Amino acid sequence: MGALNIGGSTWQLSDGTILDVLEFEQAWIADAIAYPNFSPDGLPVIALPYLVLMKLQASRSQDLADISRMLGGADEEMLNSVRSVIGIYLSDALEDLESLIALGQLEMGN
Repeated sequence: MGALNIGGSTWQLSDGTILDVLEFEQAWIADAIAYPNFSPDGLPVIALPYLVLMKLQASRSQDLADISRMLGGADEEMLNSVRSVIGIYLSDALEDLESLIALGQLEMGN
């Protein structure tokens, strides 16, 4: 459908869903690709800590809302993994990350 202002493109899938494809050339990409999770159909997907990192770097309002919702339901082990990755690659966003975690937990009733 077209280019995104933040780098990448937007596509409309056959079911009408809009898919934003973001493009990054960051040092963490190699780690994110090397250690994926797998979807139920066996396709590799980016692990949550790197997904959060990508969304923090994109900084669109929808991305920040997504982070809050995803982390609101995460267990402490996963939150610590996310904190570790953000601490390594985007340490100046750690305070914002904690705020997003707290907001997500409030929304989830945790």
